[in-house]
Amino acid sequence: MTLYRPRGALARAIFEKVHNDQYLDGYDTKLWYQVTKPLPNHFQSKFIALQCPDDITIGWLEKAKSLSANLWLQIWHVVARIFLSIFMTQTDVNGLLKRGSMFILSEVQFSRLLTAGGFDLKNFRNYETIDMLDIGAGDGEITTRLAKSVIGMGLDVYVKVFATETSWTMRERLQKQQFIVLENIRDVCNIPLVSCLNVLDRCVDPHQILQDIYDVLAPNGRVLIALVLPYVHYVEFNTSHLPLKPLMPHWPEKARQYSFEDEATMFFEMLEQSGFQVDAWTKAPYLCEGDLRQSFYWLVDVVVVASKR
Repeated sequence: MTLYRPRGALARAIFEKVHNDQYLDGYDTKLWYQVTKPLPNHFQSKFIALQCPDDITIGWLEKAKSLSANLWLQIWHVVARIFLSIFMTQTDVNGLLKRGSMFILSEVQFSRLLTAGGFDLKNFRNYETIDMLDIGAGDGEITTRLAKSVIGMGLDVYVKVFATETSWTMRERLQKQQFIVLENIRDVCNIPLVSCLNVLDRCVDPHQILQDIYDVLAPNGRVLIALVLPYVHYVEFNTSHLPLKPLMPHWPEKARQYSFEDEATMFFEMLEQSGFQVDAWTKAPYLCEGDLRQSFYWLVDVVVVASKR
């Protein structure tokens, strides 16, 4: 029996997409949130099991499938990326084309994790107005979900959102959403909630960012950090694509040789050495909008709520 092989690049891409999306439809998404072996007890006891995608997550996935199915939009993105990538970074291109939005947790899931981690609006003198800082906010979609989760934790709470972002196209998008875009993390101080979501493995100096977070975080505040595991560092904005110093000491010599649970333990231990206390954590997918190849993509995140020790 001869297998059908479509002719032409576009026909092949559509053919592959059909098969890739069939795989996605059959994938057990509960695996996104499960750990296969326990961590040391003082970390495992802080684990928050989310079990499966909630309705908001499923809604995001359905939207991603719809966008991926828009053939002419995806062809336009392919052509535009080829041209724009000559003189722009991939993040800048995504910002300009308004594509590649990300998703980690829903508003409900963020709220549950923050509550389990001890984030309580009543710990702050004027809890009707809460300052929040999102480091590396991207297009602001995840930032908005996180802010909404805080609003949902109290009546008539106003969240003032500060953000940092290196991509100029993303900064413009953040400003249009009325976020206060900062040049430097240290331009603010005494912040009740700081988020740093999938940034530490993409920046030049992750250890300096952790120090900056510690310095600007309010004494009874919380920081929410997401990190893709297995840990692989890539800096988009320098020619070597390497950090000044890796976040995890085993990289790159032993990259991808450890399990999720082993690397999560190493990460938590590193946070403790940096002056933080792990208050709650979970495992979740780091979802990204798809393209002509498939409807969406994902990596595996460890998401942790921490405070000053």
